[in-house]
Order: sequence, then C-alpha cells, then structure tokens
Amino acid sequence: MKRLKDTFKELPENEFIAFYVWKRTKSPLATLIATIISQNTTEKASFKAWNNLMSLTHGDWKRICDLDINELMSALRVTGLYKQKAETIKSVCEKSEELEKAILKGDRNKLLEISGIGPKTADVVLALFNHKRFPVDTHVFRVSKRLGLAKGSYEAVSSELLKLFPENPLQAHMYLILLGRKFCKKQRPLCEKCPLRDLCPSARIENNSG
Repeated sequence: MKRLKDTFKELPENEFIAFYVWKRTKSPLATLIATIISQNTTEKASFKAWNNLMSLTHGDWKRICDLDINELMSALRVTGLYKQKAETIKSVCEKSEELEKAILKGDRNKLLEISGIGPKTADVVLALFNHKRFPVDTHVFRVSKRLGLAKGSYEAVSSELLKLFPENPLQAHMYLILLGRKFCKKQRPLCEKCPLRDLCPSARIENNSG
C-alpha cells in the first residue's frame, strides 16, 4: 500500500463524492444520499448531480428531503438510473432517523432493507463511519483479481481484502479504485506505468507474451 500512497499522495476528494460529502457534513444521511447518487455512474456526473441538489436547496443538504420526486429526478438526471435513485432517496428520507442510527451502530442489514441500497453502497457508508467493511466496486474487483489478491463473489472478495487490509480498509479501497482508474484500466491497462507492475502476475504474463 505504501507504493500507492507514494503514487497518489493524499486521497483527492474530487475523485469520491461520498468521501467529499462525508468530510464536509459528517452526516450519515448526507453521506448515504451521496453514495446512492454515485451508483453506476462517473464521479463527474455524481458531483454534477450533488451540485444540482445544492442549487435546489440553496446549499443546505438538510433540505434535500424536502424536495419532491420530480425535483430529485431532475437533479439526478445527469446520472444513470436517476428515477430509481430518486425513489431510493425518498425512501431513505422517510426513515432518516432510523437509518442514521443504523449507520452509527454499523447495522448493515438495516441499510440493505431499503430497495436500491446494495452491499457496496452500504459498505461505503459504513466504512466512512469507521466500521470494518471493505467496499468492492468494479475497479476493486478487476484490480484485486489481476493482482491475485482475491476473486469470487462480492462477499468473498470483500472478506478477503478486509483480511489483507484490516487497519484501514476504506483507504485501501480508495487506493485500489485510483489504481484501476489511472493504470489498471478494463481495456488496455497501462502496465508499463503501474507502480505495482513487478508485483502483478497479470503484468508479468502480458510482458512475457509480448
């Protein structure tokens, strides 16, 4: 992990909307809403959607729950699945106190009861509030498989990575995402520039075949 820290230095807030919102609000509800927004879309679109919400609420995230479903859909239209996300956010707002307590307690099952909240979304929020969870997105899946760290189902990969990075799973999660975005791309990975090239069996295979 030291090599990734040396490569990326401090974790950039503009790469992670949930991290950005958490740092500014320290609110379980705001962080959950931001994480829902980030589902199946780019960080650029996520930030655009969040800024749209801030425009509608005059910069007060607490007023997001006062927006009607059409206002939410309009703000989230720049992301994928905006109708589903708007409905999920309304459901979250209806149970805001219950869900905030669940996040602070680390009650993952309570979050998963909400339609539109899956394991990754729940784990991102819980990890931000210092619970030992390792969120796994498409980048983490790809990078961990290529590095030979873990493979299998979401729960299997999450569990294995948590064993490998028990002290700060959230930080490791974000560094692996950055590695996937900047170097270990889905197509045409930049193996020759990757800081973990000499440790990666996939890079060695590619090098030998070339």
